[in-house]
Amino acid sequence: MKGLEQVFNWMLVIGLVLMVGRFATVAFMYFDIPFTSFFRDYGLVSFVILIVGVIGTEVMKSKKK
Repeated sequence: MKGLEQVFNWMLVIGLVLMVGRFATVAFMYFDIPFTSFFRDYGLVSFVILIVGVIGTEVMKSKKK
């Protein structure tokens, strides 16, 4: 269970980093500054990683109690 908990925690961290990248992409696009399209192209994937990480972390917290 410890390994699965770490996987969910890492998914949460990676999802948050990708979400920050999406916000940066939107800000750069708003100001017409050239920026990578990586975060725009994989927006759905980053959102899924974040949601799975959040749900998995919460499930692991509830099982600990």
